[in-house]
Amino acid sequence: MIICSSCNFENPGNHRFCQECGHPLQVWRAFLIPENSGSGESATPTSHGPSATSKSSSGSASDFFSPDPSNSVTYLDLDQRYQLQEPIPPLPDDQIIEIRVIDAHPAAESPIADIQTSWLQDPDLNAHQSMVESGIPPEAVPYLALQADFFPIVPELHDAWLTPHHTVLLIEDRSPWPLLQDCWQRETNLLQRISWLYEITLLWEALAPWGTQSTLLSLGRLRVDQDQILCLEYLSGSPTPIQPTLSELGLAWRPFSLIGSPSEPLKGLIEDLANGAIVDTETLKQRLAQIAEQSEALADDKPALNLPMTAPPPEFEDEGNFLSSSSHGQIQTTPEVEAFSLPLEAPDSEILLTSETNRDMETTDPFSLEDWQATEEDADTIDSPTMVLPMKLVQLNEIGRTYVGRQREHNEDCYCAQTHLQKRDSPEGDVLQAKGIYILCDGMGGHASGEVASELAVKTLMEFFDRHWHSSLPSKETLLQGVIAANQAIYQINQANASSGSGRMGTTLVMVLIQDTRAVVVHVGDSRLYTYTRRLGLSQVTTDHEVGQREIQRGVEPAIAYARPDAYQLTQALGPRSQKDLKPEISYIDIFEDTLFLLCSDGLSDNEVIERHCDTHIEPLLRSQADLEQGVTKLISLANEQNGHDNITAILVQVKLKPDMGKLPE
Repeated sequence: MIICSSCNFENPGNHRFCQECGHPLQVWRAFLIPENSGSGESATPTSHGPSATSKSSSGSASDFFSPDPSNSVTYLDLDQRYQLQEPIPPLPDDQIIEIRVIDAHPAAESPIADIQTSWLQDPDLNAHQSMVESGIPPEAVPYLALQADFFPIVPELHDAWLTPHHTVLLIEDRSPWPLLQDCWQRETNLLQRISWLYEITLLWEALAPWGTQSTLLSLGRLRVDQDQILCLEYLSGSPTPIQPTLSELGLAWRPFSLIGSPSEPLKGLIEDLANGAIVDTETLKQRLAQIAEQSEALADDKPALNLPMTAPPPEFEDEGNFLSSSSHGQIQTTPEVEAFSLPLEAPDSEILLTSETNRDMETTDPFSLEDWQATEEDADTIDSPTMVLPMKLVQLNEIGRTYVGRQREHNEDCYCAQTHLQKRDSPEGDVLQAKGIYILCDGMGGHASGEVASELAVKTLMEFFDRHWHSSLPSKETLLQGVIAANQAIYQINQANASSGSGRMGTTLVMVLIQDTRAVVVHVGDSRLYTYTRRLGLSQVTTDHEVGQREIQRGVEPAIAYARPDAYQLTQALGPRSQKDLKPEISYIDIFEDTLFLLCSDGLSDNEVIERHCDTHIEPLLRSQADLEQGVTKLISLANEQNGHDNITAILVQVKLKPDMGKLPE
């Protein structure tokens, strides 16, 4: 039972909200590590049911803090935040105790949030210095240091402190999660099993500096979450003075060769590891990768979708679900979420280029298709023209559109495309100045939540840069502040609603700011930016923030990384977590030649639709006389035909340049 800290009502242990008063119930798992546990034993802590210790504990149950002796409610800490669920007996001198507590202030931020932020920003912090400066116990440091690269595998540390006789750690309670052994027995996909073992191997390397490798020798600590991700229940209480060997890891893996009918190559690998034939992790990873490559399951990495038609394809009479932007800063959403307009005060001198200017550009464009017959080798080695002429902007056009797709009833995508153009004529020549902001967000968390998150992110960013974008492109610091503002706007709603897990709303983000011949890209999640130029062709500028890509960057073989069932799960999004966990990618681009920018949600980019149809649906849109509205319509229709399983959104931005004769050397 979980006793509500607000009304004292007894709630079933699996409830997140009090059945009596509706107050959110947050349970933490507390570990009380005696100061003389020293040797870093790896035994399972003694559990006393739903319970936990105190910021001034001296080792007995009487040391827990009770504000009123007549009241049976006892707290783990003097601040009366963590409430014990039931009395516990006297604490043994050398045994780690594990108990559960309920958080009386679940919406409040973690007391060690600032410390965790420091570690996320710099995972190579000096551990000793961090302990001295922050006062955190040494047992807490591995949790903090490993979050940047190994969340959610390593539990997030919520709180930690020292008492005269104990270290107290509070983490997420993962004890109800299924054991890896049980999931292994049910799992028939060899690649999934290899993925779990590969993950353990990476953890073996990561835990070594912290002396906590013994965590991996106990199969009872290896859990699997709802997305089939291998997770640790908790880390060993204290660092071990003698590191275990790979042979011991092999012995711990032997049960895997006896259950679930594993393949013969995998059984052979486990035996070689246990017998000492594999002496380093690099060899172990290579052996696992070889087994994966030999598996017939590789052919099923990501099957093509064959979806039934549940809604008419966008012939565009159905304007209720298919919305197109003008160039005037209106955020586009579906009818279920009322669209709103952002203020746009275009200067009186704003003017669109005439067809005469377009013809002039066509005849003087130094980067025409005839002049640039770039080979594949050229594209691989050249990032900018070998001979860079001074260029100036002569045209900037944009269009955006979104469609609900064939299988979704609601559209959780949101976007805004806003462009300011100002032309000046003088004896020195004509000058076109442009300032454009293009934002695309793909919401998540269900119909109501996803739409709210994506719309709120777009609105927050538009308002932020309306205030903070002045004479030149914003700095990286300003861009980061804008992204944080959007993240916090969504995060605060999640906190206020006490949402958790998949119930926390969030959104992806891809944003491009263009000022004349420079651009900056900001990216979070799996919404993408592509560029197309005649010289380099199609380029994917952003890299998806997803589990598969994260694993590859950590050294996992691509075949293993994308064999995971969670390979396409996002690792970054706006809203679900606080700003300390946010790592947007920001990059600046100098525009040297005619360029087409394509911002899109995964409803368009999935299954390589853009790459496979570049010649027919992308390349023609760089031409000066291209009809961008017709082009984006064809793109959405193609995605609906090829994918259709998700909402589809695209923003096209066409940038045309010509030589700036006034800046050519005499």
